[in-house]
Amino acid sequence: MRKIASLVVILLFTLPIFKLGAQTVDLLWQGEIYVSPFYKGRSLWSSESRITFVAIPHGLGNPANLNYKWIKNGTVLGNINGIGKNTLSFMDSILSRPQTIEVDIISQGDTVLASASVFVAPTSPVLAIYENSPLYGFMFHKETSNVHELKDKEVTFTAFPLFFSVLSRADNAINYKWSTNIGGEAEIRNSVTYRAPDDATGASQVEIGISNTDKITQSAGKSFLIQFGK
Repeated sequence: MRKIASLVVILLFTLPIFKLGAQTVDLLWQGEIYVSPFYKGRSLWSSESRITFVAIPHGLGNPANLNYKWIKNGTVLGNINGIGKNTLSFMDSILSRPQTIEVDIISQGDTVLASASVFVAPTSPVLAIYENSPLYGFMFHKETSNVHELKDKEVTFTAFPLFFSVLSRADNAINYKWSTNIGGEAEIRNSVTYRAPDDATGASQVEIGISNTDKITQSAGKSFLIQFGK
């Protein structure tokens, strides 16, 4: 009985040491695109945008002293491999296609100490619309879609171009076009204000389209109804 207890103690002390000594590498990535404040989730990669990968080794010593080998769709990227080169970044082309990225950490004797791979596919940019309240600011908890019930006489909407290759929603490369079924000139600003007709009940359809003048594949559109007079 005493021998069994001693064996259990030995196992309890040796197992954590084995886990700490594991040699692994994590491969993380994110798209270099615009997302709205308080956006939850990864910054996705879209067509004609830049994507960056970062290798994070564990149990292999100082990351700056390790030798990294990057492989893209089965082709070794020799020009960016080497000591301390733990990042890979490239721009997607107009003919977007999925990519398989692999990173190997190599010893001085050309032995693979750890490796990781990831499959990524470009996504389409999307358009998010939020009410800009004069009291509470942007209502990020509720995206405007389908039917918006107008509770006051007027409402201001702001467009957020998600997954576009721009620094902000006010970037000069983004073109906005708002229009309604009640006529009038189209608005070409990031934010617009609509006012309900006096003593009227009904609904008005709002349509918005945005495009990136520098990236021909980056565009998005959306439509919804404003209901008023209830």
